[in-house]
Amino acid sequence: MFIQLTNGILRNLQKLNFWILISFLVSLGFVIQFKFLDDSVGHNQKYNTVVSDGKGYYAYLPAIFIYNDLNFGFNQTVEKHDHPETWYTDYRYKLDKKRIFTKYYVGTAIAYSPFFLVAHGWSLLMGWQADGYTAVYHGSVLIAALFYMVITMIFIGRILDFFSINHWIKVLCIVGTYFGTNWFYYATWEASLSHIYSAGAISAFLYYNILFMKTNSRRWGLVVGVLLGFIVLLRPLNVLVILFLPLFHKNFSIFLVWFKSLFAKPLVLGLSFIAFLATISIQFIIYKIQIDQWYIYAYLNEGFNFLRPHLIDFLFSFRKGFFVYTPIFLLSLVGLFYWFKSTFFHAFWWLLSMIILTYVLSSWHMWWYGGTFGTRVLIEYYIIWIIPLAILFQKTKGNAKTTFIIIFFFFIFNGVLQQYQYRKGIIHYEDMNWQKYKDALLYPIIP
Repeated sequence: MFIQLTNGILRNLQKLNFWILISFLVSLGFVIQFKFLDDSVGHNQKYNTVVSDGKGYYAYLPAIFIYNDLNFGFNQTVEKHDHPETWYTDYRYKLDKKRIFTKYYVGTAIAYSPFFLVAHGWSLLMGWQADGYTAVYHGSVLIAALFYMVITMIFIGRILDFFSINHWIKVLCIVGTYFGTNWFYYATWEASLSHIYSAGAISAFLYYNILFMKTNSRRWGLVVGVLLGFIVLLRPLNVLVILFLPLFHKNFSIFLVWFKSLFAKPLVLGLSFIAFLATISIQFIIYKIQIDQWYIYAYLNEGFNFLRPHLIDFLFSFRKGFFVYTPIFLLSLVGLFYWFKSTFFHAFWWLLSMIILTYVLSSWHMWWYGGTFGTRVLIEYYIIWIIPLAILFQKTKGNAKTTFIIIFFFFIFNGVLQQYQYRKGIIHYEDMNWQKYKDALLYPIIP
């Protein structure tokens, strides 16, 4: 019986989904303990999951389902006066006295919506305060983020199968990256921001594109059309994910053959495009209701300066540098070297597409993206970074593999520590420099 039990445990351990379940349970335990039970961080934490930009995303839900007010008048009454325990944010923008809107896009609210509706229904059923801003509603957003974390992990595993990555390397890369980067932080602490949901949508989009590329079927065409529309509703700039589609073909010529073959099936292509347009039209309809016009550039005076990108700052600065606060992905660059040796086209296309993406993201007028932990705008692209990381562990052997795995675990430890430091204010949310980073390094382990 003991041998059978042991064999059963080993079979379960061989399943990627088992490790995803463990990741979910650990994350849920962290949320319960440090968001809802731990008074040492302040009793307000359970009321402050929906914060910052998340306020603007979330506002669509009480506006539509509770107050019937897409001009967000409840921001000045319910939010400001009835919930002093929350961190108040005025996310409204005015064209005139009557036309009020929010610059934040509706996609993230759509991602929350099933969980919000459960929280709202439960609050009504139990006779609790059902105004959209009690702890139950904040908790629903946390559960939404953990759900999308699970979705992301599942689809990353399936995408890595396309590159013939073996089981334990998949587990190591996915779970290690999750806990060792700001992915975990934004899934469990500031769960109302859009990046966790974008990561899930992008991972699903890439996987279903693999299926679509194999069959050109109407079914998968509709799915990828809806998913691409959802990705745009979440963050319009994430449409750049299409840059990476050639990665899932043996070479660029084969990708072009597939692309041209779509035009031989106009019904499939047309249905996919209609699904895309129908999905993004949700935002235009909301604008029409709010301000009586179909479109507005909602970010007003904010935008890109493509003549002055901050590439070096974006990647290496102590303020927000991607490789400073997620050094795990330095190993992805090493993996890129091995990828070039085995499949030149894939590695070249990965590098070219990532350079374009990084150039665009670093051209935003506020290249550090405000008060954040690390470079949050790349979280949705961790699936892309994980591919060369997995290839590194797949291609190396012996002492080289052992060395890289040791470095990887050190980076995981460093990532977990930095998340703790950020939550405690040791790492500043916006104003880091070399001196502050040096003082925070390994603190409080080495005071």
